[in-house]
Order: sequence, then structure tokens, then C-alpha cells
Amino acid sequence: MKKLLSLLLALMMCAPAFVSCAETEETASQDSTAPSAVEGVEETVAEETEVSRENIPDNLPELDFNGETVTIHSRGDDQAYLEIGIEEMTGEPVNDAVYERNEMVSERLNVQLSPIRAEGWETYNNAIASLRASIMAADGAYDIIAGWSARIPSLSLEGLMLDLLTLPHLDLVQPWWNQSSVEELEIANKLYFVTGNIAKTMTSAMFVFAFNQKLATDYELENLYDVVKENRWTIDYVYKLSSEAYIDTDGDGTASITDSYGLVTSTINDADSFLQGCQVSMVSRDEDGFPVLDVDEERMTTIVEKVYNLMWNNPGCRPHTAGLTEREIFVEGRALLVTAAMENVASTFTEMEDDFGVLPYPMLDETQGKYGTRVQDALSLWCVPIDAKNPEMSAAVLEALAAQSYRTVTPAYFDVALKNRYSRDEETAEMMDLIQDSALINFEQLYNESIGNPWFVLRQLMSAKDSNYASYWAKNSKPIGKMLQKAVEKIQENG
Repeated sequence: MKKLLSLLLALMMCAPAFVSCAETEETASQDSTAPSAVEGVEETVAEETEVSRENIPDNLPELDFNGETVTIHSRGDDQAYLEIGIEEMTGEPVNDAVYERNEMVSERLNVQLSPIRAEGWETYNNAIASLRASIMAADGAYDIIAGWSARIPSLSLEGLMLDLLTLPHLDLVQPWWNQSSVEELEIANKLYFVTGNIAKTMTSAMFVFAFNQKLATDYELENLYDVVKENRWTIDYVYKLSSEAYIDTDGDGTASITDSYGLVTSTINDADSFLQGCQVSMVSRDEDGFPVLDVDEERMTTIVEKVYNLMWNNPGCRPHTAGLTEREIFVEGRALLVTAAMENVASTFTEMEDDFGVLPYPMLDETQGKYGTRVQDALSLWCVPIDAKNPEMSAAVLEALAAQSYRTVTPAYFDVALKNRYSRDEETAEMMDLIQDSALINFEQLYNESIGNPWFVLRQLMSAKDSNYASYWAKNSKPIGKMLQKAVEKIQENG
């Protein structure tokens, strides 16, 4: 490019000489070469393509694994299995995006992807036992494991997973890998699991607030997208907004399922999500990089009180402790706000007549400065077992799948989940990018079942209609601390 530009500049400077000598054949010949130089510049510039999400490059070299079969363990539930186990094109956008991704990766690396459907979440302990037996027998049955995040971490405590930081081709700073999972799941400079766009469940399990745009207009609310962007979207703001939106629709003087509400929510997964929304951390690291229990009890007390007031001291909020039936209130246009996983947005809200928008979970207060999004432990964590037959191949497939998922699968999912609004509504696209970029995956959430369930603090208190965090923590902190220490000792024993 520099040479071409220099040549063009020189030709421009010589233009008067060309004019004065135009009658000579030699000068005419020189003049006839000038356009080709300009055309060359134009062609070079035209060949430069702006990098976008759809064509962002990865750093994988040319690789050929000679048609090897890559066997991938997947949880049996549809949301998990269908993020890899698609056998044919059906015309459904997300299905076809996954199928085309698999085909592109297979062709690019010359491999055959072979997903194996294991048990669903109800009986996934059986899958854990089978995986353990297979890996300890070193039978090389699986090249990649896409395990259920609530249970698969236990196998890393037994030393059955490879350290991903030692494998080639994994470029873990790229946007298709969730950075909080990379940072939070690293233990003493070793990383056994990772997730991101490679897992559709990473997207479908994100918890969000949705709002009815028609009601927002009817109530003459300010632009809620602007509230989010100005960092004013807090628990207190949601409390005020929802408390003023209650309407006794049936006129019986009592709050019932037939009334209209400001907020419909749940005391279970939806309540858990406020911890990520408030950027909570329950562990720190010791000098060797191992996790230790470290809770800001004063801040947790404030969070518990605010969430309790939002749910139970708020006439505009209808919390439910089981099931999802109350979300129908939102679908029917009788709730301004609702909390839900993206999976529910995609499957339930498609029947809505009113337009809706999506927002992140609120911050604790305006000084927090950054939003946080919970990804429910229904997501898949991707890892490589220690008996994988070719770890380099496993790593290359992981990177290729993740990169192509970022380019095509995630945008297709957002588009469908939001009734095709993601691709044409600039503010919706901006909010979804913000929500995805703020997705938090931390050690204590994913190792929750192995360390005494510290991450269930809000679901346990809210379901019991209890706001006394001090009493709860006095009872539970010691058992949780002991179980965490035992988990760390297992990791140390297994290197």
C-alpha cells in the first residue's frame, strides 16, 4: 500500500510534465500507465473488508486431523444437547445455525463430530458416575465433555480434567469465551472448564428483566434503556417503578393472580440472580491462588434487605415460590416487568401481543458502576478429560466451535428469542450486548453443590420470607467454610 501511494504521489507531481510532452509517443506511453496505478490503489482499498462480528477472524492455523472422530459428551436435556447434536437442516434459524457451524468446523479441521447424548439433569448423577469410570479406566471414550455446570465441577476435584491453559490453539482472551469463567474458574494457575458462545445454554440461561413497552408508554415512563445506560437502574429504582404500577383489576380489594402488577418474579432462580446483579463475590484467593471464603457481610445484609423489600414489602410485586405460571401475567399484558431466563423469553413471550424489551438485572446502587448477569447453572461447561486421545485436536475443535458460534449461532438465537427484533432494533441489540458482556460466572456459583450451597442464600431466605441475613450466615458460614476447605484439599491432592 505504501509503495502504491508513493507511486501515485510521484505521478501527480509529474502531471505538468505529462501535459507539456503529450505529443511524444514516449510521454503518451508514460501517461497510459498512470490509470493502472490509480486503479491498483482503488482495488487494494476495495479489498479491505471491515471486521464485524460475522467475519471476525480467529488465530487457528491450518490444521488437518485426517478425518478423526471427535466424540463429545453432552447432557441429555434438549437445551444442552441441541447446542451440538443437530443432525439436519430444518429451516429453524437456530437449528440451522448450529448445523452449519458443525459442518464448517468439521470441514475446516477435517474431523467428524460425534455428540453422545447422556442423561438429563434429573438423573445426571448417573452420567457423572459413567464419566468417572470411563476416565479412570483411560478408555479414551470422550475427546470433549460438555457437562452440566451444577455437577461436572466435582470431577475436577478428582483430577480427571486437563488444564486448558496447557493446550494449544485455545485463545481464551477472544470474545467468544466468557472472561469471568476464565478468571473465576482458574485455580492455582490451572483452568479445567470454560464456556461462552460455544454453549447455547450460556445464552439461554442468562437471567434478565423484560418490560412491556406498551405499558411503559401508557404509564408515561422515561426511556428505561436510558436509565440503564446512565447507571440509574438499581433495586431501589425497580422498587419505586413496580410499586406504583399495581392495579386491583378485579376490584376485590386483595392482590390476586387476576390483578395487574409492576413486577412478576420468583423466589428461586430469579432471586439467585440478584447476587450477580449486585456483583457479589463470596471467595477470595490465598497467596497460592486457592479459594477461601470471604464474604462482605455488611453488603450482603443490605442486598438481602433490598431484595426482601422488593418482593415482600411491595404492593406492586407478585413473587411466586414454585412454577412459572405467574409469568403468564406478563404475557397477557398485565405486568410492567418480569424476571426470566432467556430460554423463557424465547419460549413463552413469543405469544405476547404487546412489544417487549429486555434489560439487565439492577445494580445494588448507582456507585456500583457495572451491571452483572447471572447465568443459571443449567449451562454447559466444556472441558477435556485426561484420557482424551488427542488433546491438541480437542482444543482446536473447541476454539473453532466457539468462534463460529460467536459469529452466527448467538446472533440467530437473540433474533429468535426477541421476535426478530435483535437485528433491527438498535437499542435492543445494545441491551443484549450489554447483558451478554456482563454475564458473570464465578467459582462459588459453579462449585456451589460441592461447598455447601453458599450461592442459594437469597432463594432460601426469600422463599422463607426471611430478611435476617445475620442469623442465616451465623448458622451456615462454618459448614460452608469447612466444605470449601475440603474441596481445596482435594484439588491439592490431585495436583
